Order: sequence, then structure tokens, then C-alpha cells
Amino acid sequence: MKLKVLGMILVVLVLALTVGSLAFFNLSRQSEVESRVVSLRVGILPVMSALPFIIAGEEGLFLKHGLNVSLSVYGAARDRDAAFMAGLIDVMMIDPVTTLMLADKGVDVKIVALHHGEYSEDIVFYLLAPPDSQANIDTISSVAVSLNTVIEFAAWKIFEAKGRDPRSVNYIDIPSIPLRYQMLMEGKVEAAVLPDPWGTLAIVEGARLLGSTAELERTPAVSVVAMRGSLVDPEVVKRLRAALDEALGMYRANPEKYRSIVEERVFVPEKLKGKWLPTWKGRVVDYPRSLFNDVHVWLLERKLISKPLNYEDIVVVLGGTGA
Repeated sequence: MKLKVLGMILVVLVLALTVGSLAFFNLSRQSEVESRVVSLRVGILPVMSALPFIIAGEEGLFLKHGLNVSLSVYGAARDRDAAFMAGLIDVMMIDPVTTLMLADKGVDVKIVALHHGEYSEDIVFYLLAPPDSQANIDTISSVAVSLNTVIEFAAWKIFEAKGRDPRSVNYIDIPSIPLRYQMLMEGKVEAAVLPDPWGTLAIVEGARLLGSTAELERTPAVSVVAMRGSLVDPEVVKRLRAALDEALGMYRANPEKYRSIVEERVFVPEKLKGKWLPTWKGRVVDYPRSLFNDVHVWLLERKLISKPLNYEDIVVVLGGTGA
């Protein structure tokens, strides 16, 4: 009997030591990740959604959160996408429509946060008619957009919300926002979808508002942070989200302090300089399943992706904000 008791005690001791060793190893590994500075190459576009990345860099917030970030600014989304696919950047500011299309093509990409658009008023896309136009949502036959992008997706959602079948509209591809604005204001297109600040400028200059994403229950106008899937580490993602969230907090506290960054580092029309700054109520959060589903259904219907995609395979969920 004594031998059996001793044997049981030895087994318990061995198990305890094994579990303790594993726990120590995991804690040590976690501590190692938390203590080291992680380098990330980030690609952005010169648009409003890039603001927290730029502020975080200027204010030293990336380093504060243990990240050594190099920012690369690309003049066009296709250049950013090409850089990501070529392995030149690790993280990018991007829209979910493009992200899902890249994932469908086999690109190793994960959405790690929604950073712009938690509130519909943070990013607004406007469906506009030219000044003096008598067109309305039921009579326009065509609209200028950037085809197969979040701009076209937003147009569909605005038409649906207004009771118009989006399939009954002809979508004209004008990728350049300034050119789309110019053609709208000159009456060379029947209608156009423009994001801020170009949408605000068009309205100030007399364009007629037919609808906007601010009126929708779930906004299609969002920007997300995407990362190479092989590099995703929850601790690194938390750091990145925390840095961006802190940058947004600093902007909300004193937008005027960052006017020069807004007007010099992102694309603001000359006529709005000194008169306009973006509002930004939202924080850095998980990309919601509901928004993913909206994009996914539209892409499948438009045959812009070849197969169904799973939320769990593409979206990294941490819970809450980056703070």
C-alpha cells in the first residue's frame, strides 16, 4: 500500500513539474514577444484614412508601443497592392472590398482591424448630381464611380436604400477622384460618387445631393488594416491597434494641431484648405461580421470573387479596441 501511495505522489509531482515547465515556457515566450521591438513595413495612400498612421509616426507612438514602423506612401491603390503581393510591405491601409478580392486570388492577407468608419459619419461617400441638374435618384441612368471598388459598392448600397435597383444603373469607370469631381461639376456625367473631402467641396460648389452612406444602417464606407497572414501575432496586432487608437485620441483632442498634417500629407482640395478638417468619432475595433457579410454577398453577386470566403479565415478578432 505504501509503495502505491508513493507511486501516486511521484506521478503527481512529475505532472506538476511538466505543467509548470510548459507554463513557464509560454510565459517566457510571451514575455519575449512583449519586450522586443517589432519592425513593420506599412503601406498607405495619401487619403484621410491614413491620418492615424501619420500621426502615430510623427508623435512616436509606434515606438512607444514597441513597433519600429516604416511608412511608404503609394499614389494609387494598385501600386500598394502590388507592393504587398511582392513582399515589400507587411501591413497596409485598405478597403475590405479589395482585401476580399486579394484573398480570393490566394494572397496571404488578414484584416486585423477596422480603423476608419466605426461610425457612418466618419467616412461619407456622396451620390451627387451636377449643379443645376434636375436628375433625381429615380431618373439617373448612369453614375461615375471607380469600378470593382468600395466606391461602386457604396453606390449600390445607396441605390438600394433609396429603393432603386442598382442593377438598373450603368456604372462608368473614372478611377481618379479629382477627375470624377471635375467631370461632375462640368456636367459631363449624369451623377458621381465622391468621398470626403471632395464630396463636401462638390456640395459647397453647388452639386446636388441625391444620397449618401451616412444615411445607411450599415455603412459600406470603411477602411481596414490588413496584414500578411504569416506575420500575424496577436501581441503585435494589439500594439499596432493601440498606437493607431492613441493617435486618433490625440487628433480628437486637438484637431487644429494636426491641420498641417491633414493639408500637407493627405489629399485636400486647395479650396478647402484652412476651412475643413475631418471628424473622427470611431476607434480602432474588430472588423464586424455584418460588414464582412455585406461585402461578401456583393462580391459573389458581381462575380468579383470566384468562391465563398469565410470570416474566420480572413478576419483576426481580438475583441474591443486597440487600447
